[in-house]
Formats: sequence, structure tokens, C-alpha cells
Amino acid sequence: MRARSLAIHRILAWLHVSSDAVRTTLRAIAHHTGLPVVFVAAIGLALSWRVLRRGVGLMVEVAVTLALLLFATHLGWIRW
Repeated sequence: MRARSLAIHRILAWLHVSSDAVRTTLRAIAHHTGLPVVFVAAIGLALSWRVLRRGVGLMVEVAVTLALLLFATHLGWIRW
């Protein structure tokens, strides 16, 4: 149980640090551009959603290609 609680503590600490970094970055961008923080955050969310959608497609293509290469290697068609 103790190892599990330490793992959860580490995850929570990492999330806290990353949320602080995001908050600091948003404030810095808002300060330098003169835009409200909420507007900068909305732009960031919209852009991250677009990147995530395109990234998922790329990850699926890589996974399919990897599976095909491993299958061909297993059959002996490819030797590394």
C-alpha cells in the first residue's frame, strides 16, 4: 500500500507542477500580448484540440505500420 500511495503522491505533485507551468505561461503570454488571460487560454485550448485530433490520426497510422512490420518480421519476410 505504501508504494501505491507514493506513486499517487508523485502523480499529484507532477500535475501540480505542470498546472503551475501552464498558468505561468498563460500569464506571460497575456502580459506580452496585452490580451486577457481567458482569451489566451481559449486560443490554447482550441489549438491543442486541433493538434490532438491530428496527432491521434498519426498515432493510429504509426501503430498500424508497426503492427504490419512486426507481423512481417514474425513471418520471416523481413530480417533486421
